[in-house]
Amino acid sequence: MTTTGLEARPASVALLTAAVGTDQGAATVATALAATVADAEPAERDALVVAALRAAVPGNADALTRRGLPRDVAEATVADVDRKLDRYGLRGADVDWLVAVVTGRVVAVGRLQFELGDHLADGSPAWGVHVPETGPLDPEDCDRSFARAPGLLRRLAPDRVAERWRCRSWLLDPGLAAVLGPDANTVRFARRFRLDPPGPHDAAEGDDSVAKFVFGVPLATARASAPTGRLRAAVLDRWASGGHWTERTGTAPVA
Repeated sequence: MTTTGLEARPASVALLTAAVGTDQGAATVATALAATVADAEPAERDALVVAALRAAVPGNADALTRRGLPRDVAEATVADVDRKLDRYGLRGADVDWLVAVVTGRVVAVGRLQFELGDHLADGSPAWGVHVPETGPLDPEDCDRSFARAPGLLRRLAPDRVAERWRCRSWLLDPGLAAVLGPDANTVRFARRFRLDPPGPHDAAEGDDSVAKFVFGVPLATARASAPTGRLRAAVLDRWASGGHWTERTGTAPVA
């Protein structure tokens, strides 16, 4: 498979495939992946990493299936690589995230994604919860994801079982209810979680996250965007008044 004329290096793809099912952190694998292309010209390195990530998708879907995931779940899991690359590019999507997805550390189950190896503030294990940009956040679809995910995660990684869900997202900003109303899908999703106390980085990270996931552009560009739709208008209004959007952390028990 090629990307911008560059073919994926076999060593890069093999490294990504070998990481499936291990407890290596995504950052560790991403560093090792970068080392496999370090001898290339600087302008080519990102393209080679993209080529490796895309080339690893089919084989890693097979590897996840062999480890016990249903075929539809395995394919939906690795599909986020192309989706994120197409929308944000390598750096916008974040290399660590793409590595986590393609190696099965993040698993797509229906409407939601679940991350193995997450942890709570006290260090105890948790399963992370993420919301991909794949359409409305329908409560019944989320119910089905939360109901199906525990069995799949336990089968895939029995050494990383958790009793709590953990979600860190701008969707948990407490001000969303006042903007969208208590029955909005995003607000109903946020009510699933009990918020941790505010942290020192919540406000700074929240603005960038809203710009990325609501507008699909960097923060400076988002601030100059047109207020199309109720959510975008509310985001821009808060920024215009000098306010910030927060990225909050919440937890919930695994049923």
